[in-house]
Amino acid sequence: MKKNLKIISLSFLLPALLVSCMKEGSIKAEVTSFDVPAVFMTNNEEKSGRIETLSYQTKDYISDSEKTEEKELKVYLPYNYDESQRYNILYLLHGTDKQEVDHINTWFDRVKIKDVLDNLIAYEQIDPLIVVCPTFYSYGLYGDDNVTDIKEATPVKTNSSNNFTYEFRNDILPAVESKYQTYAEDISVSGFMNSRDHRALAGLSNGARITLHSGIMHNFDYVSSFGVYSSSWDAQEILQALNSDAYKDLSLNGFYNAAGIYDFAYNKQKKMYDELLQSERFTAENSKFFPITFGYHSARSWRVGLYDTLLYLFGGKMA
Repeated sequence: MKKNLKIISLSFLLPALLVSCMKEGSIKAEVTSFDVPAVFMTNNEEKSGRIETLSYQTKDYISDSEKTEEKELKVYLPYNYDESQRYNILYLLHGTDKQEVDHINTWFDRVKIKDVLDNLIAYEQIDPLIVVCPTFYSYGLYGDDNVTDIKEATPVKTNSSNNFTYEFRNDILPAVESKYQTYAEDISVSGFMNSRDHRALAGLSNGARITLHSGIMHNFDYVSSFGVYSSSWDAQEILQALNSDAYKDLSLNGFYNAAGIYDFAYNKQKKMYDELLQSERFTAENSKFFPITFGYHSARSWRVGLYDTLLYLFGGKMA
């Protein structure tokens, strides 16, 4: 995942400056602080990727209840997906919502990233990649969730979030990467560890907290790049995990943060980011923070954050 694009600070709101520039018939994507350029948000009927549903089995890893649950996730496959090729893979987590929300479609329906993916790939701004959208909620294991406040730590939310650490590693990755063509030679521990440079995890709101906790702190041997949108974790706990014997020799290839400047999560996230930059693990080369102009805790901020992350993580051809 090459990080070869220079960040451009855009504080202007003039559409002409935010739309990708045209030159000699080509379209070039640039990092933005406001919204994804319109050319990358149109429906690309000619080169449209497809979304599939995949079922898998998980269980209660945290309370030894012996309960199991069959869950589903969504898989985005790029246009002309070819089983003879290998693909980078990005796992995307949603945030806290009531049970009736279709969590696994959050990124596709609410944030609307499919057209963005289709067009960035079609215009050769990023390498084709597989994108997976699971849900961290496990209602079959922990019961209903009557959450009314996204900041509320309900038992279902807490238990599901903690369980996801093991669900991601033991159930989701094997189910997905045994079916689709990634850089994992097989679904063994060594297969996932050896392919970690081609695997990323990102999330919004509570999904960002899970990205930090379940991803960086507990699955860093399987994942090398991360996107964090509108949430945070204690910086010292993150550094303690990365400096542990298990992870100290593993590289951090990408750490991309974004939050709206009016987001209630902005200040804590920026504080975490600044503290992490005091460590040699986080550098100007592998880490960026994207403040979203006039941004709130909302879909536009998360769409921009992911768009900017895609340009850094997947821009340019993989070796």
